[in-house]
Amino acid sequence: MPDRIENLQTADGTMEVFVTYPEGPGPFPVILQLMDGLGMREELRDHARRTASWGYYVVSPDLFYRWGLKGPLDFATPESRDKIMGALRNLTEQMVTGDVTAALDIADKDPAARKGKIGVYGFCMGGKFTLVMSEVLGDRVAAGASIHPGGLVTDDPDSPHLNVPKVKGEMYFGIADNDQSATPEQMEVLEKALKAAGTRYQLEWHPGALHGYMMPSRSELYNEGAAEKVWGRMEELFARTVK
Repeated sequence: MPDRIENLQTADGTMEVFVTYPEGPGPFPVILQLMDGLGMREELRDHARRTASWGYYVVSPDLFYRWGLKGPLDFATPESRDKIMGALRNLTEQMVTGDVTAALDIADKDPAARKGKIGVYGFCMGGKFTLVMSEVLGDRVAAGASIHPGGLVTDDPDSPHLNVPKVKGEMYFGIADNDQSATPEQMEVLEKALKAAGTRYQLEWHPGALHGYMMPSRSELYNEGAAEKVWGRMEELFARTVK
């Protein structure tokens, strides 16, 4: 499977973008993978490769380049945790929109990537930005999968749930049932917004799962049953909407 890392110059520094897609002539439909808060690392590159193996051209930008944070980051130590939380607080929708636009431009210029609608998925903060990018990119996004997300419903005037009428594609939300980042109360608010907007979606609770359940490297969090179910949901979603 062809892999490469593109180094893109932005106004804020050099952003690495991981690109992977199957062997063969292509062109392949484009999927955007958005990272979690532990930084871009081999685990996420493996996730991108798994998605690519279904027949997609996957791009995955490193959204922490502005702060020089290279994964895997350790959330257990106070110093590292403070750096992660600082980056999470300061990473704005405008920054991510610019980064995603630059990453997708790689696909737009690559004959191995098919033009047209794309899929998006992400974990943790990437789950939040999956919804945000589905709103920002509108008709371009055929489907999005938001996996153990945080920050979908907040008191901020720009909370992602307030902009769901901008979503044109189908959405999947894979929610851990023991996750303070996505509580039942927050998900009730999200579902009301999705229903009011007429958004096609599935919100699925995963019993016994914790925030981070998709990451095998986090043995204290990984839930193989929930993770494999979500991989299946994503494969079905993208096959139905993007291919």
